[in-house]
Amino acid sequence: MSDDTESARPAVKPALWTSSTYFAEGLPWSLLHQVAGELLTAVGLPPRMVGYTSALHLTSSLKFLWSPFVDLFGTLRRWMLWTQALMGAAVMVLALAASQLAAIPEPIAADTTWVWLLLIVIGVLSATHDIACDGYYMDALDTEDQARYSGIRVAAFRVAMVVGSGGLVYIGGRVGWLYGFGAGALMLVGLAVVHRMVLPRGDNERRQAKVQTAWRQRLGHVWAAYKLFLIQPHVVVTLAFIISFKLGDALMFSMSKVLLRELGVVTADRAVINVSGTLAMIAGAMIGGAWVARRGLVRTIVPIALLMALSEPVYLWLAFARLPGYWLEPFGLGYLYVTPSLFWISATVVLEQFAGGMATAAQMIFIMRRCHPDHKAAHFAFATALYAAAQTVTGTYSGILYETHGPVFYFGLASVICIPSLVLAGMIAREPSQIQ
Repeated sequence: MSDDTESARPAVKPALWTSSTYFAEGLPWSLLHQVAGELLTAVGLPPRMVGYTSALHLTSSLKFLWSPFVDLFGTLRRWMLWTQALMGAAVMVLALAASQLAAIPEPIAADTTWVWLLLIVIGVLSATHDIACDGYYMDALDTEDQARYSGIRVAAFRVAMVVGSGGLVYIGGRVGWLYGFGAGALMLVGLAVVHRMVLPRGDNERRQAKVQTAWRQRLGHVWAAYKLFLIQPHVVVTLAFIISFKLGDALMFSMSKVLLRELGVVTADRAVINVSGTLAMIAGAMIGGAWVARRGLVRTIVPIALLMALSEPVYLWLAFARLPGYWLEPFGLGYLYVTPSLFWISATVVLEQFAGGMATAAQMIFIMRRCHPDHKAAHFAFATALYAAAQTVTGTYSGILYETHGPVFYFGLASVICIPSLVLAGMIAREPSQIQ
């Protein structure tokens, strides 16, 4: 189709394309880090195997290596369309592998190589899609609109998490994992088709269609992208804040499903709890984004960081609920052990997820404020890769830490590890130039 025909199409409102593109970004993330973890949990694999799914964040951690090339070759819109279609195909193959794994009588001894290989492929495609999607968002909107639509952006991502961790997990637990992952594959292919028809061409696409550069100039662009990010004022505080801000949340996320399994919550019920928690996260993201847009990041970053830190210990309460059985059984009083009800477990998840949603909105706005106009996609990819690297390291080891030290120590550590981010948030608030 010609560019003239594309230009003749009515403009799609930013709220609509922001919602659909970030849903397309959130769905593969959910498949990788939620649905896959629920699959391994449901078939009975040990906590360390579930924790290893956090290693899939490595694809996001390394995306900065090829993010400048996404800026240079092709267009951001085209990158989004192709990666969405390819992810759909890969998830369909994963649906077959997941179905075979679930059918094995003793999956703890099963060969999961193909499942992991497919997850890695999806992870690389998902990271590449993230680069293009984030760059497209920043290229199409000015600074004020980026803050205005940040809540919608985060909310759409979280809606995809509801669909994945709630709907697809419920289908997998009740009907079969072939249908759970298969539904996700069909949605990704459908999004690619719809976006091909309605997604407007952004400034990046029009600009790249006209610019032809030599290889030396392109490599110079790559080096300039990294250099400009690393020489910005207060870069040490910026990097430390990005890495540490959601570290406690990452630990919570890695083993929460294992803790719920040990509390007797079955897969279908975990799917319902996932929906409640994700809806709370969406509400938190919307409120957090609106608050930052209205009051500014300088005034809101410390209160939001404090709210997140105070919400982390709620999982510790669930972990303590397992202790009476250990303490009282030697005295013949084990019958006094009481498991928290499904209502209180859900309420705990909802509270923590609401605060986490507010923190996510604030974090994304902070990162966007640190991106140079000439390297938006590359800088955003680099910054989010640092965050993903922290998740990779902590999450991959989380299962081993949980097995060796138990849930109380594990969630206690998750509660205190976010304290440094409070100090850094205060430093950032005292230097408003960092987040203008």
